[in-house]
Amino acid sequence: MKVQTLIKRHHAIVYDGETIEDPSPSLFDPEHWRRENGLLGSAPGRGSALFLQTEFASAVLRRYLRGGWAARVSHDRYLYTGYSRSRPFREFHLLVWMRQQELPVPEPLAALCEHRGVLSRGALLTHTIPGASTLADLLPTGIGHVPWRGVGACIARFHQSGVDHADLNARNILMQDDPQLVHLVDFDRGRVSRGRVVDGHRNLSRLRRSLEKCWPREKREEIDDCWDALLEGYHGG
Repeated sequence: MKVQTLIKRHHAIVYDGETIEDPSPSLFDPEHWRRENGLLGSAPGRGSALFLQTEFASAVLRRYLRGGWAARVSHDRYLYTGYSRSRPFREFHLLVWMRQQELPVPEPLAALCEHRGVLSRGALLTHTIPGASTLADLLPTGIGHVPWRGVGACIARFHQSGVDHADLNARNILMQDDPQLVHLVDFDRGRVSRGRVVDGHRNLSRLRRSLEKCWPREKREEIDDCWDALLEGYHGG
């Protein structure tokens, strides 16, 4: 990867220069990809990820959208304090660093920060993870096929590397066709404290609440055993 930055009057793009030769804001525009017949679909959830087929890679486009009360004021605008401190740029560079540490995350392609006055908006492009399904999507029919210890061990790798995921839930854990290949995605507002181990209590509590919300009712009796297996993997068991 060759990280490069393009700075214009009202926007800045950080990107992989080995993959993208001429970056522009259109790369982050869903309507552009719809016109190019490159928009393949979307994932559920706020700020739904869009799946693209581009001329340079199969990609995932995620726009930074507000939730909760803040969305009533602005759908996608944030206070601008400099492009290098924007959420898209920070997540892009965090992904680059985690890839260098060989942590299982998607490879970043580009991030955009557009700004007008004191407000900005942005988006992130990453490579797709081939054949991946979210943990939430697997629960209705595949609880017994989820490598719960592997999921726990994967989370532990991030915490041991100092990475704190801001929103660890069942939709941000992906597994490929080989169920042992576990990835974490969506590191918006994620942080890294190099040389320090993260106290995983908050992350794990958030994940447990997420699992309880999407766990099939007819299999409620299985959740505790699966959770215990996840914790065994997390603690090295």
